[in-house]
Amino acid sequence: MKFLHNQWYTAATSVELGEKPLARMVCNEPLVIFRGQDGNVAVLSDRCPHRKAPLSSGEVVGNDIQCGYHGIRFAADGTCTHVPGNAAIGRNFRARYFPAREIHGLVFVWPGEPSLADPALIPDFGENVKPGWTGVHGLLHVKANYQLLIDNILDLTHVVFVHKTTLAGGGVAETPLEVEVKDDIVRAQRLMHNVDTAPIYKAARNLHGKIDRWQFLEFRPPIYARITLGAREAGSDLAFGTPTHVVLNSFTPETERTTHYFWSTVRSWGLDDANVSKIYKDMTDLAFAEDARIVESQQQLIDSDPSSTPLVSLAFDRAALAARRIIKRKLEEEAQAAASAAKASSKRVPVRGADATEAPLN
Repeated sequence: MKFLHNQWYTAATSVELGEKPLARMVCNEPLVIFRGQDGNVAVLSDRCPHRKAPLSSGEVVGNDIQCGYHGIRFAADGTCTHVPGNAAIGRNFRARYFPAREIHGLVFVWPGEPSLADPALIPDFGENVKPGWTGVHGLLHVKANYQLLIDNILDLTHVVFVHKTTLAGGGVAETPLEVEVKDDIVRAQRLMHNVDTAPIYKAARNLHGKIDRWQFLEFRPPIYARITLGAREAGSDLAFGTPTHVVLNSFTPETERTTHYFWSTVRSWGLDDANVSKIYKDMTDLAFAEDARIVESQQQLIDSDPSSTPLVSLAFDRAALAARRIIKRKLEEEAQAAASAAKASSKRVPVRGADATEAPLN
């Protein structure tokens, strides 16, 4: 098992959903995401059960999706609602359905067992749409395993060396990272006093000279990271923790070696300042493109290492290592649960009279 399936994954942004269906692969599963006439979002397998044509090449008709190959329609729950020519519809003829929720300007999908999909487990990215907040957003396609991106976001030591024109500043590499793990949530922080400012704070906050700076990180498995960042003039009366901005990250696996990276940089000040928004957008785009180049290079070298040389970890990798351990354990637990369910299912007596199905296509 390569991915956790009984989890919510960010599959799309709300603004991506227009009149046409959207094709997106999540955890090696091709999906079609569409918005019905009623405004609700649905997610089905992108394989039409008739001849495996992509449903995403079709169109939305009312609240259904119509296959572009033979015009067969499916409802939001995968039920077949129409076959041209009034052909009989067998009760087992349906598209695979995936639970989905649209919230915080994002579409979340549950690729595992539908009965386990609890909306309460969706991460709180409410700052995306909350009154009193504004922000900029982006989506990158990164040719690397999602865990390399999680390593990257939980190790902000790298900003000094990778992001010299945007996020770098004094104190980051020299200040120890404080890490706490509780209830499978990894939290880490750096508090930096009287250090050189960063380019992004010069441009967006007009902070020059020495500053006090802080980084609060929170990782929730399997793919979510929240970073609260702040800065002030060194020695001022503002308390640590008042955020300059918050970065919300989702690292959704597409395949074992590709990732959909959804991000938002949001703030609760300067709500109408278009120039500040442009600074954050431009600098975040640049910084995350720099991250993408690094992790894509890592992935290429990992794949080309014939001996699979193990990685060597250092003190500032503590948060990333904690996240990897949590994901590894959850993968093992899910695999064990799936094996137990399969064993129990194999002992059941088949129900006679079930609908016959055709042999699979070659």
